[in-house]
Amino acid sequence: MKEQVVRFSLVGLANTAIGYAIILAAMLLGAGDYLANALGYGLGLSAAYLLHRRFTFGQPWGADRAEAVRFTITAALSFCVNLAVLRAAREAGFVGHPLAQLAAMTAYSVSFFILAKSWVFLRARQVSR
Repeated sequence: MKEQVVRFSLVGLANTAIGYAIILAAMLLGAGDYLANALGYGLGLSAAYLLHRRFTFGQPWGADRAEAVRFTITAALSFCVNLAVLRAAREAGFVGHPLAQLAAMTAYSVSFFILAKSWVFLRARQVSR
């Protein structure tokens, strides 16, 4: 599992770089903040799916629609966890504080990993049994 967490982290770093590069490229091409951000996250999510499915969780077969939907739902749920932690931090007086953002990002990553491992990539678990 330790190796899987390392691979998960590496994919997260790569995905962050990919998403940010897309955001910057879109802005250079004249897209506004919101459109650039949506493109970066949308295309970044696709890259994350492909990288996590193969590199992190070692899925042996081609992707299927149900798995991709579970991945997207997992990203959305994890983002809700992120927002809940951020809101709790703000209500505790940590408005605009970098540690609040770090806690929210950590909560996103932990919930994302748990859901991806236990729910999204089911075939990897079935094969390893």
